[in-house]
Amino acid sequence: MRLDPGLVISAGPLRPGWLRAQGLGHRHGWHKKESRMAPGKARVMPTNIAELRLGGASEAELATLQRLADELSAEYTVFYSRHVAHLTPRRQAFGEIDFVIVNQSGDVLLIEQKNGSLQEADDDLGIRYAGQVQPKSVVEQMHRSRALFLQALKAADLPPVTVSSLLYCPDHRVEQVNAAGLSIEGIVDARDDKSLAMRVEQLLPAAHSQDQTPRLMRDFLMHSLSLERDMTRTTERHEAVYQRLASPLQELPAALDFSPWRLRIQAAAGAGKSLVAIEAYEQAIANGENPLLVCFNRPLADALQTRLGNAENVNNFHGHCRQWLRAFGDADRLQASESDGSAFWDELVEQMTDIADQAGPFDVLIIDEGQDFKPDWYEVLRLAMKPDYRCLWLEDAEQALLGNDPVPLEGFVRYSNHRNFRTPARIARFIDGLLDKHVDWANPLDGCIPVVSTYATEGGQREQLEQRVQALMRQGFQAEQIAIVSLRGQSSAVYRDLSSVAGKGIRRFTGRYDDDGNPVHTVGPLHAETIYRFKGQQAPAIVLTDIDLSGEPVQCDRETALLWCGLTRATVACELLVQEECGWLKALQRARK
Repeated sequence: MRLDPGLVISAGPLRPGWLRAQGLGHRHGWHKKESRMAPGKARVMPTNIAELRLGGASEAELATLQRLADELSAEYTVFYSRHVAHLTPRRQAFGEIDFVIVNQSGDVLLIEQKNGSLQEADDDLGIRYAGQVQPKSVVEQMHRSRALFLQALKAADLPPVTVSSLLYCPDHRVEQVNAAGLSIEGIVDARDDKSLAMRVEQLLPAAHSQDQTPRLMRDFLMHSLSLERDMTRTTERHEAVYQRLASPLQELPAALDFSPWRLRIQAAAGAGKSLVAIEAYEQAIANGENPLLVCFNRPLADALQTRLGNAENVNNFHGHCRQWLRAFGDADRLQASESDGSAFWDELVEQMTDIADQAGPFDVLIIDEGQDFKPDWYEVLRLAMKPDYRCLWLEDAEQALLGNDPVPLEGFVRYSNHRNFRTPARIARFIDGLLDKHVDWANPLDGCIPVVSTYATEGGQREQLEQRVQALMRQGFQAEQIAIVSLRGQSSAVYRDLSSVAGKGIRRFTGRYDDDGNPVHTVGPLHAETIYRFKGQQAPAIVLTDIDLSGEPVQCDRETALLWCGLTRATVACELLVQEECGWLKALQRARK
């Protein structure tokens, strides 16, 4: 695509029907969910079929799940994709059951679905998977899964129930039923496809029981067969969906052609700007070029270095300045003046004008978090570039927490994108109810409804922090999946002198640096950081602390930016700890309703 410098591009549909092709809805992303069954229809677990689809589940099996939900009555519960295991000191056996259906008596029907053509033998049915020479026995698989299921029931000490099996092969017509252990009643093939629900009801009548067996069976299936409270799979699915939806923006820079190549991408939080920076850096390396990636805060630089293999030319602006001064300037002067605080950083930039040209030359300049950069920083970086360098500038003006004026970038093509692919629908609705943002929420996953908790004193906030982190872990979040993010500075954050929360150690910046200029952190799985240092990053569960904002009109822009930046860090769940006198408290409580 050939463009002229200075052109302004606004993000329209990335491809015709692209969002719809991903199973997404319209502008707000919380379209009608396929799994929201009308009263009187069977209950399905897990409940969100759209989320399963985006997570890579089989389309054929999801279609069957939808049919069972629609065609069976409310007297049935359908569990999808249940894993069973039998573990002993000498033997480990694993199996997977496509569908487990339970009636109101606690009786069970196990359904194995096989799509495609089956191979029939005198005493077996087989299916050949890609890369396998011999077909796999469907009958043996069904018998093994049923045996493991019965062993699991016995180990759980459940009351006796009836367990039946059904083979569903909608693409194949079974010509002879001589396979051991299978009867014509236990098979629904292409001839009988439309009668699947009727056959289920024949094999598993909608009986009722007054004892505890049905509840015990459902609880067993919920907790024993891979539905235990563990958010790992959920968080992995959210990350996979985010990466998938943001991929067109990652592909954009390589598709544009103009000279000089200067591109300014202004994109909303959660659009995938850092993913674009990573893609551009890796592409430059693949092309044999020498790229320079620069962001604003050190924690994001550390994360980018880890993602890119601790790349030498990846750092925040002041980190690059340190490296260049050590390599090409006066290292003793650097060490002597580091204690001067902000004056040191200003002097550091001045020193760079004399040595930056020795650091390069670089072919490509990639700027992440450009909204926090100062004009003289860009001028310093330009000195390290080749005359015909390319520049990719990524920013979100809504996250300009430092109040810096935008860097004037003459001759840049500007591309605007107001889509957010990271934030799940429930948090998105909360943000819409709180802040006046014109964002296209494109993530269809539900996530969790934000929780607003109040405190009166610093000690009260620490108690709330303890309780809310415990609540998140009870929901299934691991400590490593939780980030405590303060809206204050490092010296006044609620966690500033804590070593642990909810029995888990905290990893927080101590304010000190080692001899190589690396920040020193305490050790623990819980990540604690200020919003200023956590910008550009994300976590499955975020606990926003120190929300003690005035709500005064003169502070509105800054406080809106703090809340916007904080709320859009969460990929699944968000907790907010709000001071009782906070000027935003009523608005936060209203947004949750």
